[in-house]
Amino acid sequence: MTQSTATQTKWIRKSFIGETKLPVVYEPKEEREVQDLIHWVRQNQKEWRDDLENYGAILFRGFPIHEAADFQSILFATEEKLGEFYLGTSPRDQVVKHVFTASELPPHYPIMQHAEMSFLDNPPKLLFFYAEKASETGGETPLTDLREIYKEIDPKIKEKIEHHGIRYRRRYDGPSQKARFSLWKTKRWDEMFGTTNLEEIQKISDQNRFHLDWFGKDSITITNEQSGFRVHPKTNTIAWHNHSQTFHYQAAVSEVWKIFKKQKTIRSFGVAALLTLLTTIKRILGPESHDVHVTYGNGEEISAREMKSISDVFWKHLVAIPWQTGDVLIIDNLSVSHGRLPFTGPRRILVGWSE
Repeated sequence: MTQSTATQTKWIRKSFIGETKLPVVYEPKEEREVQDLIHWVRQNQKEWRDDLENYGAILFRGFPIHEAADFQSILFATEEKLGEFYLGTSPRDQVVKHVFTASELPPHYPIMQHAEMSFLDNPPKLLFFYAEKASETGGETPLTDLREIYKEIDPKIKEKIEHHGIRYRRRYDGPSQKARFSLWKTKRWDEMFGTTNLEEIQKISDQNRFHLDWFGKDSITITNEQSGFRVHPKTNTIAWHNHSQTFHYQAAVSEVWKIFKKQKTIRSFGVAALLTLLTTIKRILGPESHDVHVTYGNGEEISAREMKSISDVFWKHLVAIPWQTGDVLIIDNLSVSHGRLPFTGPRRILVGWSE
């Protein structure tokens, strides 16, 4: 790989890939055991945390990390309060107590850039990814510096969000619902809340300022409002921090055509063409038919033109580095977003987070 700069800290070498400084790469200068890395992370908290605050993400590459248990041991070494309750929309499976599959969405479907659970009052502080099995092609977890996004977003869009915030609406089917097909479908509400107890669900919703609307046989709509920006508690920097570029009905179409230009495959063209058709149908049916929807906090729709403008800024700053099996990536969730590019072949990325 091309290294633009490099420094050394004892037996770990730090560098960057190409000209980008997102992420900073940590590699062993010599063959080491996973316990060496675990010990180093525990004993050098200030060093790696300073790098994380400055650069937004750290990639540990070339270490002998072979399984989920190794990965979880690294998580414990960070001395963070690790999460195990996921209030997001993507389907995922728990592997060990604090480790989950990153997403079970189909491989042809992209995941747009987002800060994890940005629609919550208290989203995760740090995200941890582990490439247990890198895909044959594609499958990168691209990153974007949200501090740079905030600086470059159209001032008119920024002003609207500053005044009104962002409003989210998510629809969830229940355990008694028959399966239905939708490329934008969320998981079931009992899977998200982890219970079918309605009192417990209401309690969790009250804690997170969710407004619940039950409808039909067993479905629920969750609405909540959130600021579209966040100030980092340690660096005091402001970052773009919302799910507009993920939940907007136009976002996926904008994303897949950009991916087609990047990958230039028949499959990516087919996905882009299909999503264009389905998005046209969604626009005709209106917002009430969408499984996920996002507006400005006052209810004003985010226009397709505004959404394209946001997407263009993200792609200008997007960094997509191919996974290597055994990689571990730490992301400052208040400064850097992530996503997923389509892929072929077996791929298994695991994730954990801190509260």
